[in-house]
Amino acid sequence: MCETCGCGHGDHQHIHLLLPVRGMACEKCAARITETLNQLPGVHATADHKLGVVSLLLHDEADLAKAKQAIINLGYEV
Repeated sequence: MCETCGCGHGDHQHIHLLLPVRGMACEKCAARITETLNQLPGVHATADHKLGVVSLLLHDEADLAKAKQAIINLGYEV
């Protein structure tokens, strides 16, 4: 198990980013973004509507552009 993210992939590289997101008004918005992003390969995400950011922990196979596009597709701005 990876000690950084808790996944079962063992030792691998991570990138940790805080991504500003405009339009998150409530906990439901944050939960929707979190759930959508966590379905993407190599992405561990947590959205915080109070701070207006998404915390992303990206594995090597993760695609930041796809993560941003997923947020935009939900109707938010990055």
